[in-house]
Amino acid sequence: MPRTRQPELTRAALLAAASTVLREQGASLSLDAVARVAGVSKGGLLHHYPTRDALLRALGTALIDDFRQRLNAAHAAELAAHGPARGAWLRAYIALTFTPDEDGQALHAALAPLAGHPALLAGLSEAQAFLLTEPEHDGLPAGTAHAIRLACDGYWMGDLTGLPRLSDTQVHALRETLTAWTR
Repeated sequence: MPRTRQPELTRAALLAAASTVLREQGASLSLDAVARVAGVSKGGLLHHYPTRDALLRALGTALIDDFRQRLNAAHAAELAAHGPARGAWLRAYIALTFTPDEDGQALHAALAPLAGHPALLAGLSEAQAFLLTEPEHDGLPAGTAHAIRLACDGYWMGDLTGLPRLSDTQVHALRETLTAWTR
């Protein structure tokens, strides 16, 4: 990577390289491998991310930010199609949950073994706080809203945890039921 005075671009390139290394090597990601893929020196990498945990935490935050942007876009599309009806945010959440994203799944699977790392999880919980507040502002009873979101999360996490996969018929029934609960 050519030297740049645009640290945001360098950090983005380093996170992209970390994603690539995670997909290829899994949780055994090394800073040397990330620097090599990014085309920077290890010192250049350490300038932006002084530790492996700092790099992984930044990558986790970037994944959350990307998800939130996709969720906001899906919510905007739901509002454009149906107006500001109750349950619109959760319908967008359901839509994203049931839309295949093999690249995202591979990256999350690579990060999953690191979930027990307190340093990695430190800022991720705060970055995901919107998952507790947004459903409650969607016009549904709080318990229903959280049940829908948690059912989506459980479905999505199934691949990462090795749970048996639902059949296509079961997936369709689950999605339809959750969507019906939003109305």
